[in-house]
Amino acid sequence: MDDILKSILSQKRLTKNEGLNILKDYSTLKIGQLATIAKEQRGIKDEVGFVVDTNPNYTNICDTECLFCAFWRKESHGDSYVLSLDKIVEIVKTSYHNGATTVLLQGGHNPSIELDYYCNLIKRIISEVPGIHLHAFSAPEIHSIAKYSNITTHELLKLFWGLGLRTIPGGGAEVLSNKVRKKISPLKISADEWINITREAHLIGFKTTATLMFGHAEEDEDILEHLVRIRQLQDETKGFLSFIPWTFKPENTFMERNISKEIGGDRYLRVLGLSRIFLDNFSHIQGSWFTQGFKVGGLSLYYGANDVGGTLLEENVLKSANNPYRASVEEIIHFIRSEGFVPVQRDTFYKTIKTY
Repeated sequence: MDDILKSILSQKRLTKNEGLNILKDYSTLKIGQLATIAKEQRGIKDEVGFVVDTNPNYTNICDTECLFCAFWRKESHGDSYVLSLDKIVEIVKTSYHNGATTVLLQGGHNPSIELDYYCNLIKRIISEVPGIHLHAFSAPEIHSIAKYSNITTHELLKLFWGLGLRTIPGGGAEVLSNKVRKKISPLKISADEWINITREAHLIGFKTTATLMFGHAEEDEDILEHLVRIRQLQDETKGFLSFIPWTFKPENTFMERNISKEIGGDRYLRVLGLSRIFLDNFSHIQGSWFTQGFKVGGLSLYYGANDVGGTLLEENVLKSANNPYRASVEEIIHFIRSEGFVPVQRDTFYKTIKTY
């Protein structure tokens, strides 16, 4: 403990083995204490950010068929869909008029959608709803769109940049361990491909987030491998805006047969706290009221989190796994205040819009 604490106080980088020791051996309370010290050492104030956003999904048809996902459907399935561009623009306009500043747009890997659909989608949202920021297409989507369009991921990213897209969500990372990915998403891009596509995006100029979805087939070593990979890429590109860990929701997935119950708040807080301690080059670590509820979401603010994500006016992926949590802007403001922190509405780039 003394060595770890000294490293944090002197802002000395922790090794993978030190991170592993924290996750394996330290009490949950000690991890929270160290995460709070790490946050203070990096000059992070008592402000807690949130964004007013919406997360529509343009299609649920997906040929990647991840075992952890309750959302995807085969094209032949009765409730499969592809939203028209008019419908997506309508959703975005409605969300904007309800106060959203960001639209997080993602969908399945659908081989039937042509490149023009994505290009026109970007152009129409940017031109018809200029007051909202388009945050779209995770690395696995970039890979699949490029593959179906017979172009490279770099060419696709340059095309999307030219059309005005500026940020990309960090979804599809799950756990950046190929051992784990072969178990839970064998048809999805590898950990190396996720890193390479994200690197390409950063070097073009895109800002992205990084995520971690845990509580399924991973072990402690896999979580540290994930954290090491994104810390190294952040050193190289400085392109990540934030880190967002969240827990696997087993209901209505193929993995529900073996994992019938979601992991508890203790494990969530341990991994979250480690993330703040270990990721010394990330300013923003996001706690999740949306997957954990307000009680654990509130505790996350004492485990290194300085952001609580979005209001998600519309969300379908975790809804498919019967995630029960919903909240208004007023409820999020109250929940942050009740924990003794200052609520700050921010934009996609983590710039302050309004301090409450």
